[in-house]
Amino acid sequence: MNGIRQVGLQPELSQRQHQILKLLQAGKVNKEVAQELGIGLGTVKQHIVAIFRKLNVSNRTMAASQGMEVLHGQETRDTMSPMADVLECRPCVVLSIALPQEASRMAVKLMYGGMAAMASANDAIFLARNGNAGDVIFGIQRVTEYDLAVALKTAVVIFDDMLLMDAKIAQELRGCITAGVAFASMKRFGGWTGEAIVSAAIASARELLNNIPPGGFLFNSTALDLIELFGVGGTQEIVPTMLLQNLKNLQWTGARRAYHLVGRDAELTQLYAALTEAAKGNGRLILVEGETGMGKSRLCDAISKLCLKQEGKVSFCRSLPQILDRCLYDTVKNAACSVEQVALALRAQPACFPELVVVDDFDLLTNEQQILLAAAGMEAIGMGKLVIFSGRKGMRKIVGHSAGETTLETVSLRRLSAQAIQVLVRNALGKGAIKGRASKVQRITSAAAGVPLFAVELARHHQTEQLSLSLRVAINARLDSLHLDRNLLREVAKKSVGANLIDVVAALGENVEALHLQMERAVAAGVLSRSADGWLSFKHPLLRRVISNFVME
Repeated sequence: MNGIRQVGLQPELSQRQHQILKLLQAGKVNKEVAQELGIGLGTVKQHIVAIFRKLNVSNRTMAASQGMEVLHGQETRDTMSPMADVLECRPCVVLSIALPQEASRMAVKLMYGGMAAMASANDAIFLARNGNAGDVIFGIQRVTEYDLAVALKTAVVIFDDMLLMDAKIAQELRGCITAGVAFASMKRFGGWTGEAIVSAAIASARELLNNIPPGGFLFNSTALDLIELFGVGGTQEIVPTMLLQNLKNLQWTGARRAYHLVGRDAELTQLYAALTEAAKGNGRLILVEGETGMGKSRLCDAISKLCLKQEGKVSFCRSLPQILDRCLYDTVKNAACSVEQVALALRAQPACFPELVVVDDFDLLTNEQQILLAAAGMEAIGMGKLVIFSGRKGMRKIVGHSAGETTLETVSLRRLSAQAIQVLVRNALGKGAIKGRASKVQRITSAAAGVPLFAVELARHHQTEQLSLSLRVAINARLDSLHLDRNLLREVAKKSVGANLIDVVAALGENVEALHLQMERAVAAGVLSRSADGWLSFKHPLLRRVISNFVME
């Protein structure tokens, strides 16, 4: 298979199996292997069983002996072809839809055509299969936080198309959405090679599909978890099983899973000072900036509640991804709205003081939409309103061009202290009995490294040592959007303490100037940090953990 490391007459071991086999040869028992690699005892046992199967042996002694030649051969191949594509472990969302066996060829053709078109428009992969069924797999080419929402939109589009052709056969459609991981052959800077893809999520979706009655639609538990985290909801409650025709009643609200706002006293004080001025008719324009999971929405919620306590007026809108065909969601009116409607609201005379207008996830809007709202925001503050645009870093350049740099204030959300993260973790763990609670709080606090979202999600899934799919999605979405050099990141990830650029150059056998440029991109993106002597390490331990698990285990 071109593009994937090939195996001659010898079995191919994954990176993790490679590590475990070396430890077995060193005489380590399973518990010692688990401690050294930081994985669960059950995971070690599963890998050992896989190693036995690949080496065709029945005990540890035989594995240690026969594995010598395999390890040597694989290390040699890796040295000779360091740029070979590998199977990455990637989060994915799978939409499966089927028609009954007696459906007409025209109906099946329409279904397949619609699924293929939606897949092509959304960087997804369409697979037609026997039995009038098909799958659309999101997240292989590029992971986004909205893959599940787009999958739901795809199901609605297919149903509506079928309804126009034949209302009776449309009622026979059935489908499901599963979320899980896939192993796919990936290019160096991202994107599927087209060579290989395997996923238990696909198999699970196909199995579920066989048991869904006509007209029914089902979500697996992991898909429901993503729905709650990334803001799919609305007026109709999402339940594990519902009618496919009712999917159109769901709304993409952008309302993410809530958690306590802690450790942001200074930032909230700054916003409250601006609110106090707005109560006097002195308008302000403030940018709340921070990376994914830093609590921007929580902070905006907090200042909105303070405004209402002062009997002020609040308009709070969340921007939505363009792919969903809706620009913003008005959380006060519980309805979708346009950028033009928000601009009109900004330009309207204040109904009272203070009046607060919040546009959350501002970075999801196009440049033109941001410029329009920035100009309207300038008029709003001239009338005494407090305007807050919240989103990832990079807004200041566009907003400042329209609003004027001197009028802008910025509230930058940095990582929380360990004490604040511990509070979040304890709240997320709840008051129930948890074995080793104190040590678990410390481990999660260390792994979260100051990011509130990471702390909450690690705590919610504290029973497993594996990263939850929700965290994989959040982290991979950010990494995929940056198009960084995966080979460089993998080499740095191999060492828990980081790596020297010279060593990385030697390991990859590449031109130092070319790798230096890729290193600069990774540092500028906030993924890697670089010391004065050229030592590279990941800015956040969970980034390294995700990269380390890129290669199929």
